[in-house]
Amino acid sequence: MMKMKTETLFEVLTFDGEATLGFVRAYDKDHAKRIGERLYCKGVLVQPAKPFPKFDGKKFGEFNR
Repeated sequence: MMKMKTETLFEVLTFDGEATLGFVRAYDKDHAKRIGERLYCKGVLVQPAKPFPKFDGKKFGEFNR
């Protein structure tokens, strides 16, 4: 039985690492670099994206729905 590949979120940066160009979902770092170069420009840097903070309903209150 084959194991499923899991995608993770990567942040695509400029070649000097100063500005974020965007985010891509990829299987690994090499795959993310290929996608980033195809979508944005050659010579990009990729790094795993930081997790987003979770919503705390007790701290901010619930939204009206």
